[in-house]
Amino acid sequence: MKNELRNEDQICLRKQVVPDAEGVPGSRPRLGVYPHVGGEPMILYMKKFTVEDLKTRLDKYLAAKLPEFSRGKIQKDIEAGHVKVNGEVITSPHFAVRKDNEISYSPTEVVDDSLEPKNIPLKTLYNNHGLLIIDKPAGLVVHPGAGFKGDSLAQALLFHFKDIRLVGEEGRSGIVHRLDKDTSGVMMVALTPEIYEHLKDAFAERKVKKEYIALVCGKIPQSHGFFDQPLGKSKKDFRKYTTKESQMVTSKPSLTEYRVLEYLSSPPLEEGAGGGDGVDPVKQSAEGGFNRVDFYTLVVVKLHTGRTHQIRVHFSSQGFPLVGDELYGGKPAMKLNLNRQFLHAKKIEVQLPDESWIEAVSELPKELKELLKRLNSQKANLL
Repeated sequence: MKNELRNEDQICLRKQVVPDAEGVPGSRPRLGVYPHVGGEPMILYMKKFTVEDLKTRLDKYLAAKLPEFSRGKIQKDIEAGHVKVNGEVITSPHFAVRKDNEISYSPTEVVDDSLEPKNIPLKTLYNNHGLLIIDKPAGLVVHPGAGFKGDSLAQALLFHFKDIRLVGEEGRSGIVHRLDKDTSGVMMVALTPEIYEHLKDAFAERKVKKEYIALVCGKIPQSHGFFDQPLGKSKKDFRKYTTKESQMVTSKPSLTEYRVLEYLSSPPLEEGAGGGDGVDPVKQSAEGGFNRVDFYTLVVVKLHTGRTHQIRVHFSSQGFPLVGDELYGGKPAMKLNLNRQFLHAKKIEVQLPDESWIEAVSELPKELKELLKRLNSQKANLL
């Protein structure tokens, strides 16, 4: 059934043409940015709609009516309480609206980050059907935050794909998910608006399969297990997330699965020497004294949810911080002198709109393989 649009009380709406990466004016309208006080996004105008569909999802309905906004932005505005249905604030983008429902939407301002394209090499694993899968190196920020002056993946994408500025949320350049700066491995980017929306849905519906390789401090006693703990941003440290509900801002369900690949130690132990009960043994030194042996566990990790810092927080909360992760593990996590966290996105699988599946695999980086070899790993060359 055809939708009928009813607009009322449209105020303070301005559109401006924004040049694309080559300096040619583009066709996509952007909302002007207005001064405001107190750090909260300014409400630029209000739009009202009467639904004529029998049933549809709230975010999809608004995205169809307001093509100047990405669905990701609309979803954030819904979650922030800027949408009402029949006078009631709705904070779920998946909320089902029905025929004759009255919707009012007050979009917040859109800020254009104005990133400059930069010639940063990208290692491409797959590029077809509007989907790009890259192998991100450790040390590369996905999208720069306020005040960040280094290189970013977003700038690289703008250089290599001129039209990607028009894909997805404003200033995000087709980016649908992230890896931490010091996490390496496979990462998907949308090159077309259609694939962007498809991937957003796939992540929301947990239809993307992700597998990581991690080395953690300590000896995990169970060979296979789950961490089923909610995560939230820490009230005490804005850089961190926590599993302690009394110390977090907002709790979100989070589920991590792991399987042990190998137990390692530093210095390496002879085969069959101690530590089977998970208690660190001591090893006699050449001088006749005794040195403590530090144990490590090499694991493959599957994410069943995709929260910020999820793997890092879940393992550290159980007393097994990632090697090289000083933020969550402190000095004990830095004993092996690795200048990044030992976390690598090994594999990603996603179903395309035509229902075929794509799988991309990334080889473990050289510095991580070399560390495993120092610990006498039997798995290093297989990863």
